[in-house]
Amino acid sequence: MRVNSMFAASIIAVGLVLSVSAPIATAQAADVTEGQIAAARTAADHEVIAAAYDAEAKAAEAKAAEHKSMASAYRGATGMKSSREALISHCNRLATDYRAAAKEYRSLATAHRAMAKTAGK
Repeated sequence: MRVNSMFAASIIAVGLVLSVSAPIATAQAADVTEGQIAAARTAADHEVIAAAYDAEAKAAEAKAAEHKSMASAYRGATGMKSSREALISHCNRLATDYRAAAKEYRSLATAHRAMAKTAGK
C-alpha cells in the first residue's frame, strides 16, 4: 500500500512539472512579438497589443485559480503525508507567480492603451 501511495505521488509530481513548464513559458512570451511592438504606430496597433496582454492576464489568473484549487485538493488528500506539504507549497508558489504575471500583463495592456491615445499625434 505504501509503495502504491509513493508511486501515485511521484506520478502526480511529474505531471505537475510537465504541465507547468509549458504554461509558464507561454505566459512569459505572450502572443505579442518583438516585430509587432517595433512596428506599432497607430492606436489600432497598440489596442491589438493591449488586447493580447489582457488575454494573457486572464489566462494567468485562470492558472492561478487552478493551482489554488490544487493546493486545496492536496490539503484534503490522504496517503500523501510525506509529500503533501511540498505539493501544497508548490501549488501556492505557482498561484502567486501566475497572479504576479497577470498583474504585469495588465500593466503592459494599460501602457499600450496610453500609447494608443497619443499615437499619430
